[in-house]
Amino acid sequence: EKTSWNTPFVVEHKGTTQAILNGTTRVRSYDIATGKELWSCAGMTTNAIPSVVVKDGIAYAMSGYRGAAAVAVPLDTRGDLGDNGKVAWRMAKGTPYVPSPLLLGDRLWFTQANAQLLTVTDIRTGKPVVDGERLPSVRSFYASPAAAAGRIYFCDQSGVTLVLKAADGVEVLATNRLDDPIDASPAIVGKQIFLRGAKYVYCIENQ
Repeated sequence: EKTSWNTPFVVEHKGTTQAILNGTTRVRSYDIATGKELWSCAGMTTNAIPSVVVKDGIAYAMSGYRGAAAVAVPLDTRGDLGDNGKVAWRMAKGTPYVPSPLLLGDRLWFTQANAQLLTVTDIRTGKPVVDGERLPSVRSFYASPAAAAGRIYFCDQSGVTLVLKAADGVEVLATNRLDDPIDASPAIVGKQIFLRGAKYVYCIENQ
């Protein structure tokens, strides 16, 4: 592949440890012990940046530059699935360019391209429960969403952090503003949230 900008996801499944990487045109899985390719699935867009997430034996991969693609691939898969091989589901709209999706419970949260259009899907079916809803007070994202204590945190590039309730709908709990651009994803440790801006690093403690 020409480019791959994401962090590999390493997971053990039925005695085999897989390293799963998203890349231009396709996502691939390798046996970490031997380097052998276990499976691949075509359909990703150019500049595949979002990292793969995994739950219950399914890998979820997305990309959203000059197109949109998402695929749910069982980890038992072997060989090249191409564009039409059997997977759990595929979708072709609303997927992120830079941010990675957030997997929380049985839902995937992600925004379209780098914009403020939110989609939430059921991981079992790929069907949206929130479909391209516009988030208020934010415009664009490089940071991936993060979750803690029933809340979802979206950090806008302008320095706005939008806090949503982790529910099947858009319920804004808070809108917090910093006079500092943010591209990095929030890091959550215990009751503290760390935000890395262009000028400073911020530590916010939840009560």
